[in-house]
Amino acid sequence: MKKAVFLSVLISLMIMLTGCIGYHKISVRKGDEDYVVKYPRSAKAGEKVTIETVAVEDADLYVNINGVNDIKMTSWAIYEFTMPDHDIEINISIISNGLA
Repeated sequence: MKKAVFLSVLISLMIMLTGCIGYHKISVRKGDEDYVVKYPRSAKAGEKVTIETVAVEDADLYVNINGVNDIKMTSWAIYEFTMPDHDIEINISIISNGLA
């Protein structure tokens, strides 16, 4: 009986972890959490990833991600890039544009 329970728990765990293989973590740099409104917590390499930031009108907002060169602003405060084959951290820089 104990072997059957152990085996079923082990099989269940293996099935759950199989779905996570190939995914990489997406995080936001500490202190920048208030600027990123929506983002996935993980993605597979090669997937298109979309993030939403706060809308900034009196400054310039820049999205920087180490190892990612194809970040595109697709619409107001919406950015898209291709997930690399490693974990990433989203960094936000806000620079006054002198209009405020």
